[in-house]
Amino acid sequence: MSTRICRECGREYKPSSRHLRCPACRSRDLCSCGEPKQGKSVTCANCRTVAGPSNGCWRGGRTRHKAGYIMIWAPMHPRAGKSPYVFEHILVMERLLGRHMLTDESVHHRNGVKDDYRPENLELWTRPQPAGSVCPMRSHGHTRSLPDMRGTRTPPTMLRVP
Repeated sequence: MSTRICRECGREYKPSSRHLRCPACRSRDLCSCGEPKQGKSVTCANCRTVAGPSNGCWRGGRTRHKAGYIMIWAPMHPRAGKSPYVFEHILVMERLLGRHMLTDESVHHRNGVKDDYRPENLELWTRPQPAGSVCPMRSHGHTRSLPDMRGTRTPPTMLRVP
């Protein structure tokens, strides 16, 4: 049996099959960064990321809040604080407005169903309302349609999407 030179370390070895590396180099797997890694892993522990889609428990970036609202993974969003998740009704309203919501604005579900994001079911309120209350301006018809409010800085008390 002939001897070969290991491609990795340059040592001379007797191959038992068509291996191109010596047994010592074959037994230690290295990551592309040069650190040792597990035998079947693609990367070492330092190069591996467990955030977002790389996590084995990733479910598409959607989760349900304990209050019943759907939350979307958006780590770079201005409303994402300690958690990288933002309520979906906020993202839907911002898409309809064409801008980020202001800090004193909130979204109200007209029918009370917390995962109903149809534009006709969402209302933009400028000041926080107590839970379960109805805005007093609704009964007097003091609302403006959504296209009138795009890009404005001072929204009315309540905005009903047509």
